[in-house]
Amino acid sequence: MPVITIISDRSSEDFFLGRLKGQILKACPNISIVDLAHNIGKHSVSKAAFILKNSWKHFPDGTVHLIGVDSESTEKKAHIIAEIGNQFFIAADNGLFSLVFENDIKSVIKVKIGNSTKTKVPALFEFGRIACEIVNGSPLNSFGDQTNEMKRLLAINPTFGDDYIVGNLIYTDSYSNAVTNITYELFNEISQGRAYRIYAGTSGYSINSLCLNYSDVEPGELLAMFNSLGLLEIAMNQGEISKLFSFTNETKIRVEFYDSQNS
Repeated sequence: MPVITIISDRSSEDFFLGRLKGQILKACPNISIVDLAHNIGKHSVSKAAFILKNSWKHFPDGTVHLIGVDSESTEKKAHIIAEIGNQFFIAADNGLFSLVFENDIKSVIKVKIGNSTKTKVPALFEFGRIACEIVNGSPLNSFGDQTNEMKRLLAINPTFGDDYIVGNLIYTDSYSNAVTNITYELFNEISQGRAYRIYAGTSGYSINSLCLNYSDVEPGELLAMFNSLGLLEIAMNQGEISKLFSFTNETKIRVEFYDSQNS
């Protein structure tokens, strides 16, 4: 059964999403619709990119992904379609693709603007129509012309030296755990087996060991671990650290390494 996924910055309780799914099911009834994420923060391109980047490879060939975030079409921001790894992606040209696929994307289809109507057609409804046509066998070049031009954004990477790494909080999950852009590989490369302290933003708290489980510390205590994505995560056992410390995407997570005898 073909699959269509949806990411949006709308509330999951918004009638708009139900209406969208109804229109999709009418146009292609033998389809499975998967909600990847909603409520991600209005116009949050970076968060949508994080979600898509870490989920799309787990879907079968032929899946069509709709990304309805910052998706209104304008003269300077077209709608685009890409095919990567036998899957299809429909979004606005807002830089999201460059964050997800980096240099793997060579060209995209710039969707032709249809005839104007007297009423506003939401972008996601257009995405839904295109998705069903793709599922039903329409070639991508039937939607517009191929182009090498699309907006590109630079991913935020950690800074580091011989004795430190400074990363950013890039995602907060539903438990309020803070996921950073510090990878397991970078941590091991800089640490060289040395002791370390991990500083959680400007809270003044530090962590000097890594956990495998949230329950490795007492309820209410801070912990750090490398999650299933291989990214450093700061959490609080049975607590909501991002809310408690008012973490944002501007929050820095600093790791300092030192020789034990100099601690």
